[in-house]
Parts: sequence; structure tokens; C-alpha cells
Amino acid sequence: MSIDFTALPSTVDPSQVLFSGLVHMADAKLLEKARDCVKKKNYVYAFVNFINHLKMTPGDLAARKELREAERAQKKAAGGGGFMAGAKKKMLEMKAMGIMLSTKDPEKTMHACEELLQEDPDNSAALLKLGEAASHAKLNEVAIQAFEDVLATDKENKHALRLMGRVLYAIENHERALKCFQKLAKLDPKDKEADDQCRNIPASMTAKKVKEGVDKGGYQNLIDKSQAQALEKANKRVRTPEEALERISELEPVVEKNPKDTKTMRLIAELYIKAERVDDAIAWADKALAADPNDFLASELKGDILMQRLEAGLSKLEEAYRKTPGDEKVKAKLAKAKQEKLAFDLVEYRKRVDAHPTEYGLRYVLGKAYYDAEQYDEAIKELQQAKNDARKKADAGYYLGQCFVKKKIYKLALTELQGAREGLFEMDDLKKGITYLMGRIYEQAGKKDEANKAYSEIAEVDFGYKDVTKRLEALS
Repeated sequence: MSIDFTALPSTVDPSQVLFSGLVHMADAKLLEKARDCVKKKNYVYAFVNFINHLKMTPGDLAARKELREAERAQKKAAGGGGFMAGAKKKMLEMKAMGIMLSTKDPEKTMHACEELLQEDPDNSAALLKLGEAASHAKLNEVAIQAFEDVLATDKENKHALRLMGRVLYAIENHERALKCFQKLAKLDPKDKEADDQCRNIPASMTAKKVKEGVDKGGYQNLIDKSQAQALEKANKRVRTPEEALERISELEPVVEKNPKDTKTMRLIAELYIKAERVDDAIAWADKALAADPNDFLASELKGDILMQRLEAGLSKLEEAYRKTPGDEKVKAKLAKAKQEKLAFDLVEYRKRVDAHPTEYGLRYVLGKAYYDAEQYDEAIKELQQAKNDARKKADAGYYLGQCFVKKKIYKLALTELQGAREGLFEMDDLKKGITYLMGRIYEQAGKKDEANKAYSEIAEVDFGYKDVTKRLEALS
């Protein structure tokens, strides 16, 4: 490789150019090795090279597609099925749901999802999380492809339709975004976001046509080079607080010219989060809501910010109490902080469920919050609905069982707990909790054999779980 350094502008550091060229060469070799391994059906090494390539070039959509094809080829070659395949699928779904979405480092989340997709490239939960993370990283095409992968196996996945619609709308692909929300509205006529967007998007499309002068020669004739450069800059990834503040200074005049531009206001709020200025982020979310009180995206953004703030405060107090467990002042502050967060969660998730009544995952979170607040009747209503989400069926059944125990309706508690166990194949923490609660109910009812069986199932895999050992000894 030969570089003519004399041809470079004086402001360019030749060493940086050389380093960039070497990185590009190394990256190209990784992709070449990955493709060669796929041809040889050496999938393990193919995946390693694909993943390393994507770490360096996360926006390479073509490479992600090749990786997914290779993963599916390996899955097909491996064959399998039956009980064990179902158990593994369930376990991977639970793992995917446990992946934390990092808005500060979304590429880290994307990498975690890709690691899991090697085992099951059609794992909906992992693909949805990958798409969400990619959208936060401004890798919109990658996000759209992830949502399309979900819809390829589940055409009526409402979560995928909603997220893809949001991304398409954000990049102003209004036609496709409208189709997503129209399908979502057809699946759930009561969905407020879908209903709003089915009205708002056509209006935006009409306004865009007028603005772009479609009838006078098309959009390209109306864009000058400076506008094209501004558009390129707008799509550039913001990585540091300093870059976020610089981008904000460019966007604020846009809002001054158009005080109803809630989309830009939300973007400024998100940038202030990256700049680690939370109060300013909240202020801009409030500005968006003042401009449009029905802007559910601004409302949810503000809610997320406040929840994260409360969670951070709670974590600090918990850490302080761990260091000084006898400090009554810290204990009182911790109890107060927990109550404040719980009260906020109840209001926030009640609002979100009302806006998205068929988002059963939201109903689970709300039901859990009601349970924590000891409002068991309200918790039961939400958790019964939450069971419609296959990913939350077992968790919702577990808390339903606990609700009925609290209300001393033990027969219904057992029915819910037994139903929750049905889809769980491994004795993980959730299944241990369900089985233990069943054992306690049986023991209290004097059904020693059933109680002994439940405790024994736990002891076989985790002899030290809670007080299982003592209870087995007492029963025997």
C-alpha cells in the first residue's frame, strides 16, 4: 500500500491517514476471512470474524445480512427439534430480555444481541433489542433490517411494527412508516399511537410535497450544497458530551424559526442526556409537550429521564446503606426514595398502558408496580392481561400467584403458579421461585407429599436455596 503524503493538505496528520488505511485493510481482511469460513462451513470462526468486523464497522448492513444468513445456515445444518429445542429457545428468549439497553453506548448492546443471535438468529427478543439499540446509535438501516427480520417470522408482531414505524418516520420515510402504523391500527384499533400516526403522517406527507416543490421539478432541484452538507452533519453519530453540545447549538436556531418543531425539540432533549445535563433534557421535553401536549414520544422521553434519575438516586442510597447498615437516617431516606419511585412508576406506566392498551409487556410492568404497592386487585387486573405476551407469561403468572396468596385465595394461586411453570424447562431463578411458593402453599394446606415433591425439585439443582433444606428435613 503506497500513500502520497505530499498530496495531503497541511492540516492532515500523515500518521493518522496511515493508521486509518491500516485499520481499513485489517477490517477488509476480517470480512474476507469470514466469507471464506462460511464457504468451508466453518461457522464458528466465520461468526468470530463477522462480529469483529461489525465492532469496527457497526453500520455495515450487508455484513450483518451475511452474518444472519450464515447463522441460519448453521441452524439448518444442526437440525434438531422436540423438547430440548423448545427448552433452549425459551432460555435464549429469557436471556435476550435480560440484555440491558444502553443509550450511552448502544453499540455495546448491539454486540450483546449479536452474540446471542449466533445461537438463534430468529430470536425475536434479541432482534427487537438489536433494532432499538441500532436506532439509538443512529444506524437506522440496521434497525429497520432487525425489525424486518422479526416480521419475517411473525407478521403481526406489534412491537416490531411500532418500532419500525417510529424509525421510518424519524428518517422521513413516511410512506413505509404509514404502512407500519396502518397495520398496527388494524391489529389493534384501540392503539392510540397508531391512530394518531395514521392521521399525522398523511398530513406530514402533504406538507412535505408542498415544501419540496414536487410539482416544480422535484426535491433535488431545491437542495443546494450547503443544505446537503447540513443533512450529512445531522446524521453524524454523536459520541461525546462536547459533540452533543455542539450539535445542540446548531439545532436551537431551528426551533427558534419553527417553535412547533417537536421532533427537533426531542432530539435536543436526547442530546442533553448524552451531554449529561439532565435538567436541560427535561426542560426541552417540556418544551415539546408545551408545543404539542399529545406528543407521546416527548412524554415517554421525559418519563424515561425522570425514572432513570429516581433509579440513580435509589442506587446511591442502597450503596450507602450497604456500607452503613445501622444508619437509621440513611434507612429512612432509602425507604422514602423507594416510595417516591414506586409512586412515579405507577403514574407513568398507567399513562403508557392507557396510550398502548395492547402492549402487554407494559401491563406486566404496571402490574408488578401495583403488586409492590400492595394494591393487589389492580395488580391482578394488569397481570392477567400481561399473560397475553408470551415473553411475560411466566413472570405474570408468578406475581398473580403471589397476589392470590396475599388475598388468601390459595386455589387460584396454585392454578396460576402451575400455569406459569408449564413453559419453563430449566430450573432457573423464576422456576425456583414459583416452585418454592407452591411448596409453601401445599405445606400450609397439610399436603406433605406435594410440598416434599416441590422442595425436592429445587434441592436437586440448588440445595442451598432459601430454607428448602430445613423444610425438607421437617417434612421427613
